Amino acid sequence: MNYKIYQKGKEVNGELPFDLMRTEAAGIFESMRAYGGRILHEEEHLSRLLESAKTVGYRPFPELAELRLELKASLKAFSKKECYVRLTLWEGCSFVILGSREHPKELYKKGVALKTASFPRGGPHTFPWQTKASAYQQAILASTEPHPDKIYEWIFLDQGGILSETRIGNFFIVQYHSAHFGGAKKGNVTLLTPPEHLILNGVTRRFVIKCALELGMQVREAPLTRHEFFNADEAFLCNTSWEVLPVRELDGRMIGAGKPGPVTLKLHHFFKRRIQQDVTPHRSPRPHQCLR
Repeated sequence: MNYKIYQKGKEVNGELPFDLMRTEAAGIFESMRAYGGRILHEEEHLSRLLESAKTVGYRPFPELAELRLELKASLKAFSKKECYVRLTLWEGCSFVILGSREHPKELYKKGVALKTASFPRGGPHTFPWQTKASAYQQAILASTEPHPDKIYEWIFLDQGGILSETRIGNFFIVQYHSAHFGGAKKGNVTLLTPPEHLILNGVTRRFVIKCALELGMQVREAPLTRHEFFNADEAFLCNTSWEVLPVRELDGRMIGAGKPGPVTLKLHHFFKRRIQQDVTPHRSPRPHQCLR
């Protein structure tokens, strides 16, 4: 990822103004994405940043208005309208990382392979998984396990054997209501995903649910095991940079047809259309126009 770091809208070329060696410091962040020069779901991301700050006891927390201005100034200085955006708070300082985080098109054509991590995810009493904090040790441990080169991402089980999420994203499985599925027709499809209290409730996850409901699909939150995942008709991951990423296999078992399915493809296409609607500034009608 090629990136630049900004503070108060100005590029940081030297050392960052805080001590990264302080082990007692609490760092929190939000990963966002700009489309057409506008950050998608900026308010939802800032709201979750505030929740993370309260949970980890981060102090002092800057005003949200200040963070909005800093994001706007940084995007203007960066000049590229399509980019990855990461807002980080550390040691009372805020800074914005902007850059390109593109994924090979081949991943969306073939789907990705997942592996179950050997390190189980602890329950809510071990760590507040609903926060986006700088403590990423478990994700690092998962990715350092010996694995075939084809493995793209790791998925965690909790201590009871229930699937939670991947290292950096959420997942959905797709169930058809008919053995002779002919497309993503209304009422024919159910998306299943873990309950939000067990995971980081991603902003993109919520947007995927919204898109699925608008397409007439059913969405249900439920505890899921690998059995349900292995027997899914389709599966996909989602986060800010992936958007909707098809899954072809888990632990060597082919999921569905072993390639991106019609529901995943339709949902991603609709997802892209809805993004453009959400980031396009809404113009007020001219006085002589009729409202309908």
